[in-house]
Amino acid sequence: MPDDLEEKLMGEKLPEEKLLILPLSEDSRKIARILSNETSTRILKLLERRCMSAGDIAEELDMRLNTLKYNLDSLLEVGLIRIRQVKWSRKGREIKVYEAVEKVILLLPGKMNPDVSFIFTVFRQLSPEGFEGTKIPGKCT
Repeated sequence: MPDDLEEKLMGEKLPEEKLLILPLSEDSRKIARILSNETSTRILKLLERRCMSAGDIAEELDMRLNTLKYNLDSLLEVGLIRIRQVKWSRKGREIKVYEAVEKVILLLPGKMNPDVSFIFTVFRQLSPEGFEGTKIPGKCT
Protein backbone atom coordinates (compact mmCIF):
# COMPACT_ATOMS: atom_id res chain seq x y z
CA MET A 1 0.00 0.00 0.00
CA PRO A 2 1.35 3.47 -0.77
CA ASP A 3 2.63 5.36 2.27
CA ASP A 4 0.32 8.35 1.64
CA LEU A 5 -2.73 6.06 1.72
CA GLU A 6 -1.72 4.71 5.14
CA GLU A 7 -1.29 8.24 6.45
CA LYS A 8 -4.71 9.27 5.11
CA LEU A 9 -6.35 6.25 6.73
CA MET A 10 -4.88 6.37 10.18
CA GLY A 11 -3.02 9.64 10.45
CA GLU A 12 0.18 7.65 10.84
CA LYS A 13 1.88 4.72 9.19
CA LEU A 14 0.71 1.23 10.03
CA PRO A 15 3.24 -1.50 10.61
CA GLU A 16 3.49 -3.28 7.26
CA GLU A 17 2.68 -6.69 8.71
CA LYS A 18 -0.64 -5.44 10.14
CA LEU A 19 -2.36 -4.54 6.87
CA LEU A 20 -2.53 -6.11 3.45
CA ILE A 21 -4.69 -4.59 0.69
CA LEU A 22 -5.11 -6.92 -2.26
CA PRO A 23 -6.73 -6.20 -5.58
CA LEU A 24 -7.67 -9.41 -7.40
CA SER A 25 -4.34 -10.79 -8.51
CA GLU A 26 -2.11 -13.82 -8.25
CA ASP A 27 -1.21 -12.75 -4.67
CA SER A 28 -4.85 -12.57 -3.60
CA ARG A 29 -5.57 -15.95 -5.23
CA LYS A 30 -2.58 -17.45 -3.41
CA ILE A 31 -3.78 -16.17 -0.03
CA ALA A 32 -7.34 -17.35 -0.72
CA ARG A 33 -6.00 -20.78 -1.69
CA ILE A 34 -3.94 -21.00 1.49
CA LEU A 35 -6.80 -19.85 3.72
CA SER A 36 -9.17 -22.37 2.11
CA ASN A 37 -6.72 -25.19 2.87
CA GLU A 38 -7.87 -27.01 6.01
CA THR A 39 -4.32 -27.83 7.12
CA SER A 40 -3.25 -24.20 6.86
CA THR A 41 -6.22 -22.98 8.88
CA ARG A 42 -5.59 -25.63 11.54
CA ILE A 43 -1.96 -24.45 11.77
CA LEU A 44 -3.07 -20.82 12.09
CA LYS A 45 -5.54 -21.73 14.85
CA LEU A 46 -2.80 -23.52 16.79
CA LEU A 47 -0.39 -20.64 16.37
CA GLU A 48 -3.06 -18.17 17.54
CA ARG A 49 -2.87 -19.81 20.95
CA ARG A 50 0.89 -20.19 21.27
CA CYS A 51 4.19 -20.31 19.42
CA MET A 52 5.21 -23.78 18.32
CA SER A 53 7.93 -25.62 16.46
CA ALA A 54 7.16 -27.67 13.35
CA GLY A 55 7.61 -30.85 15.37
CA ASP A 56 5.12 -29.68 18.01
CA ILE A 57 2.59 -28.67 15.35
CA ALA A 58 2.98 -31.99 13.50
CA GLU A 59 2.45 -33.89 16.75
CA GLU A 60 -0.57 -31.79 17.73
CA LEU A 61 -2.19 -32.21 14.31
CA ASP A 62 -1.08 -35.85 13.91
CA MET A 63 0.52 -35.03 10.59
CA ARG A 64 3.65 -35.99 8.69
CA LEU A 65 6.40 -33.39 8.94
CA ASN A 66 6.88 -33.05 5.16
CA THR A 67 3.16 -32.25 4.67
CA LEU A 68 3.34 -29.75 7.49
CA LYS A 69 6.51 -28.16 6.09
CA TYR A 70 4.79 -27.48 2.76
CA ASN A 71 1.97 -25.65 4.55
CA LEU A 72 4.34 -23.74 6.86
CA ASP A 73 6.35 -22.57 3.83
CA SER A 74 3.15 -21.37 2.11
CA LEU A 75 2.01 -19.48 5.21
CA LEU A 76 5.46 -17.92 5.61
CA GLU A 77 5.56 -16.89 1.95
CA VAL A 78 2.34 -14.85 2.21
CA GLY A 79 3.22 -13.43 5.63
CA LEU A 80 0.48 -15.05 7.72
CA ILE A 81 3.04 -16.60 10.06
CA ARG A 82 6.65 -15.78 10.90
CA ILE A 83 9.59 -17.39 12.62
CA ARG A 84 9.54 -16.09 16.18
CA GLN A 85 12.89 -17.56 17.18
CA VAL A 86 15.40 -20.23 16.34
CA LYS A 87 16.48 -22.67 19.03
CA TRP A 88 18.99 -25.48 18.92
CA SER A 89 18.32 -29.08 19.89
CA ARG A 90 20.70 -31.10 22.05
CA LYS A 91 21.94 -32.70 18.86
CA GLY A 92 22.75 -29.27 17.39
CA ARG A 93 19.80 -29.13 15.01
CA GLU A 94 18.07 -25.86 14.23
CA ILE A 95 14.50 -25.65 15.55
CA LYS A 96 12.34 -22.82 14.24
CA VAL A 97 9.53 -21.59 16.46
CA TYR A 98 6.57 -20.14 14.53
CA GLU A 99 3.92 -17.61 15.46
CA ALA A 100 0.82 -16.25 13.73
CA VAL A 101 0.93 -12.69 12.41
CA GLU A 102 -1.95 -10.42 13.34
CA LYS A 103 -3.01 -8.97 10.01
CA VAL A 104 -6.00 -7.23 8.47
CA ILE A 105 -6.52 -8.37 4.89
CA LEU A 106 -8.70 -6.29 2.58
CA LEU A 107 -9.61 -7.88 -0.73
CA LEU A 108 -10.78 -5.27 -3.22
CA PRO A 109 -12.15 -6.95 -6.35
CA GLY A 110 -11.70 -4.79 -9.41
CA LYS A 111 -9.93 -2.02 -7.51
CA MET A 112 -6.42 -1.25 -8.66
CA ASN A 113 -6.64 2.14 -6.90
CA PRO A 114 -8.68 1.58 -3.73
CA ASP A 115 -11.33 4.08 -2.64
CA VAL A 116 -9.73 5.73 0.39
CA SER A 117 -13.07 6.78 1.91
CA PHE A 118 -14.32 3.17 1.89
CA ILE A 119 -11.16 1.88 3.55
CA PHE A 120 -11.24 4.73 6.07
CA THR A 121 -14.79 3.74 7.05
CA VAL A 122 -13.66 0.17 7.64
CA PHE A 123 -10.78 1.30 9.83
CA ARG A 124 -12.95 3.69 11.85
CA GLN A 125 -15.07 0.70 12.81
CA LEU A 126 -12.00 -1.19 14.03
CA SER A 127 -10.57 -0.66 17.46
CA PRO A 128 -7.46 1.56 17.25
CA GLU A 129 -5.68 -0.80 19.64
CA GLY A 130 -5.67 -3.41 16.88
CA PHE A 131 -2.87 -1.49 15.19
CA GLU A 132 -0.93 -0.41 18.24
CA GLY A 133 0.77 -3.72 18.92
CA THR A 134 -1.36 -4.61 21.93
CA LYS A 135 -0.81 -7.97 23.56
CA ILE A 136 -2.94 -10.74 22.11
CA PRO A 137 -4.04 -13.46 24.55
CA GLY A 138 -2.11 -16.64 23.92
CA LYS A 139 0.71 -14.99 21.99
CA CYS A 140 4.20 -16.00 22.97
CA THR A 141 6.59 -13.51 24.51
